[in-house]
Amino acid sequence: MKVDKHTTIGNIPIKGIRDFFVRYRTPAKFSLKTVEQYFKISNDSARYLCKELIRHEFIEDDIFGKYVVTEKGNALAQTKFVKRMNKEKADLIFQKFMDRVEEVNSDNTFLYSVKQLFLFGSYLDRSSDDFGDLDIAFVLERKIKDDKDFMAAQQKLIQDACENGKVFSSIVEEVYYSETMVLKHLKNRSPYISLHRLSDVLELGAPHKQIYPLSDELNV
Repeated sequence: MKVDKHTTIGNIPIKGIRDFFVRYRTPAKFSLKTVEQYFKISNDSARYLCKELIRHEFIEDDIFGKYVVTEKGNALAQTKFVKRMNKEKADLIFQKFMDRVEEVNSDNTFLYSVKQLFLFGSYLDRSSDDFGDLDIAFVLERKIKDDKDFMAAQQKLIQDACENGKVFSSIVEEVYYSETMVLKHLKNRSPYISLHRLSDVLELGAPHKQIYPLSDELNV
């Protein structure tokens, strides 16, 4: 089943279902009552929705009367519903992304380097000419190994950002700022690039392929 922003399942807009999956994605489980309350629908409507989601393989039920989001449902949770792209456009976006990887790794303004990248999702199918986005899992590595030196460099990065007008909303944002800088540069505001921690992809059990570092990187 191909979906777009106009699709409905069980009389519920697909964007609403996507948002529900974001909240209750694997390994979380949910009940029929959860569906009723989240969508503010009747028990009969909730049963019909779950039946349709099972039929389209977005969820599965278990022997305890609970539901779990499938791999297909987890993929839907990542969907942005941007205009789909052909292979030529996808390959160009991918190549520019890889160029930015090299920029990050060669520029010491960034305190993290890209250690590994893995491709998963629809772009794994090189025979396809219809893609929603590029799903890429990443592993970052600190360029400065010494903890004390790294903390000093990170504090200077935060200080420079504050002097340039940035306001941090929390200590947590400050702690992850050096990592966030890398991810923002890699994504480059592209709605077609979806970045994920490798641990999340492994937890979902999604098929994936390492594309960096490899001598035989994806041939585009």
